[in-house]
Amino acid sequence: MLRSQPSHHIARKLKKTLLFMIGGGIVALLLLFFVIFTITNNIANDSAKTEQTALSGMSDVLSAQKDFTLPDNTSNIPTMLDKATLVKVVAQNQPAVVRILTVYCGDIKLVSGSASFSEKDACSAGVGSGSFISSDGYVATNGHVVAVSPKSSLVDSLSSTDTASRYLNYLVAAGLMDKSAATSLYTGVKNDVSTAVTALEATVDLVPAATLSSSNVDVQYAVQLSNDPVRINSLNNRLVVGFTDTIVRARLVAQDYDQATADQSLISGQFTSSDVALLKVSGSFPYVTLGTSSSVTIGDQLTAIGFPAFIDNSVNTDQWQTVPSITQGKVTDISSDAARSNRKIISTSVPIAQGESGGPSFNNAGEQIGLNTYTELKCADLKCFGDGFVRDIADFKVLLQKNNITLKTGGVTDDWKQGLAAYTSGNYSEALMLFKKVQTEYPANYLVSPLARIAREQVGTSTDTSSSFQIRTATIVVMIIVGSGLLILAAIITVLIVYFTRRHHREEAAVRAQIPPTTSI
Repeated sequence: MLRSQPSHHIARKLKKTLLFMIGGGIVALLLLFFVIFTITNNIANDSAKTEQTALSGMSDVLSAQKDFTLPDNTSNIPTMLDKATLVKVVAQNQPAVVRILTVYCGDIKLVSGSASFSEKDACSAGVGSGSFISSDGYVATNGHVVAVSPKSSLVDSLSSTDTASRYLNYLVAAGLMDKSAATSLYTGVKNDVSTAVTALEATVDLVPAATLSSSNVDVQYAVQLSNDPVRINSLNNRLVVGFTDTIVRARLVAQDYDQATADQSLISGQFTSSDVALLKVSGSFPYVTLGTSSSVTIGDQLTAIGFPAFIDNSVNTDQWQTVPSITQGKVTDISSDAARSNRKIISTSVPIAQGESGGPSFNNAGEQIGLNTYTELKCADLKCFGDGFVRDIADFKVLLQKNNITLKTGGVTDDWKQGLAAYTSGNYSEALMLFKKVQTEYPANYLVSPLARIAREQVGTSTDTSSSFQIRTATIVVMIIVGSGLLILAAIITVLIVYFTRRHHREEAAVRAQIPPTTSI
């Protein structure tokens, strides 16, 4: 006859079994949490890798431009820029920054008493920078970038020794220069003495405005949209712009600029006049967002984008591509315009060169807060960078208000920003779709193609956060977690089955050992 086990023995066994199962469950949960932590940590590392890949790719794209635009030791290059600004400030706005070419031609005549001088087809050309500020083609720049004057064309025509000789003879006959000085100056010009050439050009300031007239005048404004440089051709003894799909014609809408006052400001150091202008191009374009100078204070970082003329020899460039340089520095002072206290001049340590006039300065939010207008150059040939002075964007906004200009938004700029955001976050499939759209809408964007190539190379890699790839990744993660949980559960069940089977066998053996042997009657 079998003897039943006491109740306290059964309770003790149940307790041990329960503790064993709880312990096994805790071990299973710990192992599961370890698997999840490892996967989560890998995802976080992939996110950091995604950001690094995006910034590294952007830096490579921007740095590649210096191979044909930035000679050594002339400017900051993208690898030296604040990486936090590469996308939101630089890449986002660079396609909207343009080079502006102004060409003036006319027949010039000087008359003073019986003395006269004339020059047919006297032409001058100058370049500056600017930025699209609306999707429908309004361009912000400095007034002096688009200013035209017969005196400027007269200066440029003096490069001919014959013209210089006739002009100096006129100055003598008009009583504006004595004969010996004119003879000495001509000798220096003929021998190509740089100081003499500079002195000859300066004599134009001696000519009273009332004695100068021009006729048969033609003024051309051109805007360079892409990295194909603006070029000047010659036709019928006059300069003409070589217009293309990316070198487009612009018209002057309005300006607030006075040459005489501006010249005096440069001499006195007291900025007493405005220096802003507005151009218009037909079409749809990327644009910058106008901010306010109140968003920056002394010590803040600024980013300037513009076209230094000496880097690619301006309109006489022999380079097959040219893009703006990108320079950064700090705000060193903010002063009020000598004529209007509400108009600011921002002093900076941002390197600026001739040709960057009218180009934008951005705060770290990527907003244009001013126009690069003046610089202090400390090299004799002026082929260098100096600390830049930025004219408050508020000055330009006044010009917009006076002319009842409303800025249109949207279009390719929205697609470009969204594409950059997708690219930066590693959503390469989305970025490629948007980049393709940008290429169709605005083929002049020279940054989109190399960025699309990088995005295409990263599709399906560990840095890819595209939804289709992430669905696959998420599915794999879930499968790993579920599989790991099932494996752990199966292991625990197996251990429990083995344990309880062996224990049952031991208990049966013990019971049998306690049963007395039976005898026959």
